[in-house]
Amino acid sequence: MGNDAIGYFFIILLVLIIAPLVFWVLSMLYAWVLWLFKDKKKLNESFSFMEEIDNPIKDEYNIQYKLGQSSEVILSLTDVKLNELKQLSKEEKEKGSYSFMLNSKLLSNGRYFIQLTTNNQTITKQIIIDN
Repeated sequence: MGNDAIGYFFIILLVLIIAPLVFWVLSMLYAWVLWLFKDKKKLNESFSFMEEIDNPIKDEYNIQYKLGQSSEVILSLTDVKLNELKQLSKEEKEKGSYSFMLNSKLLSNGRYFIQLTTNNQTITKQIIIDN
């Protein structure tokens, strides 16, 4: 009878204390994940490239991007190791849509990346030059 009482005690302990604690921890993790992805979505809405890049690029390419809020914008061209080769544009921009014409004839054939940086956040798109 003594072992049964101990077994019942642990079952009651599990049901009344440990299970709610586990449920609470899981619900807090779930809320944290929702919060994290909500902010990530908001980040992606603050600025973006407007179209997919049609590789390979020959001649000129019109880089189009959209800003969800006013900020300083840096548009850069990098190599495959993400070393900046050329800063294409650096200026304060208002909320809206913008474009920049890239003359690919000035570049050697190969793979490059276009980086759009604003508010210390960067998005990157690959371009392939084939003149």
